[in-house]
Amino acid sequence: MDDYNRALPSNEVHEVIVDVHQDFLHFLTRRLGCEDEAADVLHDFYVKVLTRIGDVREREKLRAWMRRVLETSLIDYYRAQGKKRQFEKEHHYLELASLDSDAKDDLDFIVCMCLYKLLPTLKPEYADILWHAELAGESRKSIAARFHISESNLRVRLHRAREALRKRLEETCQSCSIHGYLDCACDSGADKSNYGGAAL
Repeated sequence: MDDYNRALPSNEVHEVIVDVHQDFLHFLTRRLGCEDEAADVLHDFYVKVLTRIGDVREREKLRAWMRRVLETSLIDYYRAQGKKRQFEKEHHYLELASLDSDAKDDLDFIVCMCLYKLLPTLKPEYADILWHAELAGESRKSIAARFHISESNLRVRLHRAREALRKRLEETCQSCSIHGYLDCACDSGADKSNYGGAAL
């Protein structure tokens, strides 16, 4: 059986995917004040997550990792804008590039909401594992005991669950018919030389 079976009807899954995409885009648009700029940052975030999610370390929480990737994408964007506008707003952008604790809390919240909405679209066994490991923050030992499996078996299931989530995120990034993200032929879509920078 395919590890990527849907837990919800396809139309409901699509609605969730579009909703999550809009959540991210609205959040970044509010922060940056421009939807096109927000789309650029979101594109960078999607590609970093999708290309490096397999590198998340065994004991690392996916939620915290994704928050750092989103933070890195924002900071990289602010710094790039600071360089582009060095004669106009350099100091403004460089100040923004240092995110305060409130901003980091906001980033954590939007990532948490993303996971909260996407998990029910996965197979229940994957959703349950990810819920306890990534959102509830339980220890691997506790989760293994809860599901009556060994910790090594848990590692395998968690890997498969993260891969299923990665596919959902890939669908999410492709849900925008305007920007296209991974299928985008624009400069930001074509230049992937900096995507390795999200290895946290």
